[in-house]
Amino acid sequence: MTATAPVGSRIPTPSRAGSLRAAIRPVPLHPLRAAAPALLGYCAVRAIGLLVLLIVGKQQHKPVLQRLGSLWDAGWYVRIIEHGYGSANGLIGSHGIPYSTRAFFPLFPWLGDAVRTVLPVTTGTALVLVASLSGLGAAWGAYAVAGMCHGQRAGVVAAVLWGVLPLAVLENTAYSEALFSCLAIWTLYAVLSRRWLLAGLLCVLAGLSRPSAMALTAAVGVAAAVELYRSLRGRGSVRWWRPLAAALLAPLGWVGYILYVGWAEHSWGAYFRIQRAWGSTFDGGVGTVKWFDHVFLSPRAAEGIPLAYSVMALTVFGYLLLFAIALAHRQPLVLLVFSAGLLVIDLGNASLYPPLARFLMPALPLLFPLAVSLSRLRSRVTLLLVLTAAALVSGLYGAFVVFYGGAPS
Repeated sequence: MTATAPVGSRIPTPSRAGSLRAAIRPVPLHPLRAAAPALLGYCAVRAIGLLVLLIVGKQQHKPVLQRLGSLWDAGWYVRIIEHGYGSANGLIGSHGIPYSTRAFFPLFPWLGDAVRTVLPVTTGTALVLVASLSGLGAAWGAYAVAGMCHGQRAGVVAAVLWGVLPLAVLENTAYSEALFSCLAIWTLYAVLSRRWLLAGLLCVLAGLSRPSAMALTAAVGVAAAVELYRSLRGRGSVRWWRPLAAALLAPLGWVGYILYVGWAEHSWGAYFRIQRAWGSTFDGGVGTVKWFDHVFLSPRAAEGIPLAYSVMALTVFGYLLLFAIALAHRQPLVLLVFSAGLLVIDLGNASLYPPLARFLMPALPLLFPLAVSLSRLRSRVTLLLVLTAAALVSGLYGAFVVFYGGAPS
């Protein structure tokens, strides 16, 4: 494949799981016209989900847009925009530690504030707009990366699958998952196309949106190390300093914010102390095992497992299965490292309700094997029916979360 080949063209799968040479090829950013089927498909399934939400909201006599812009973590982002960092609501969390707005990374509220300044909308609505546009951008990125690795048809299906996740409602909620997913998938695209400086800069922005950027930093760092090794051996196609610069830039976003919190709180470990108010620490998976044992294996489990727990558990198990399949299919190393990093962060999290399925939403590469399988269906009608049914199920669960369930997990 030449340097002018479109992203949608099929790229051979690397012969070795650890090889980036066959997978990382210089290709241009994909034109909007070529991505149109993927974006239209994504918008269609999200429209179905939102229509279900509107119907249920009308029955409940509750304004949907207001709820999407104010529930749970969304309220914290609204508080940051309207009152700034450091404002408190007086609530005390685990270990007697006060809840703090500094637990939330700044890029999402910054963008929401910019939208609120330009458009005559409420703060919550501005955040919903940022999340929704980010969700669309993530769909475009999923199409670009999956199309690069598996062909255009699989890329279109991957973009649509992003819109029918069990918690796809968060792609239109004032949560930062969609923004991070968008920045992460385009960072991976930049690495695969060997735009190293762009990859580093995008990773910095991702690091300002969520702490999950630690996984993205690891992926960029590993890919850069492989490319740097090849360059020093005289087999690289880019100058050696570009991957090195990307690796050095990659952690600056999340490291910089954690250092800022330490400076503002007069304690360099302040960010991690603040996280403990939510019971969030890293225990290597001990808390996850105990939680599953308590929910599914204890005598209490015989009384019935709450719907939210069941969906969360099935989603997490599904991601683990998809990771095993991606590993067997020998995905490019940078994609595997990113997905593995997200799994480690989530499964190793010792929060009150580990693991959280929404933390795995940015693992878009794990959808690619399923997208490839669905793209091989001979009947387009069958594919359309499968994706429509998935959109309805996702919409129903999203309505349950927004109107009946607790905070998205």
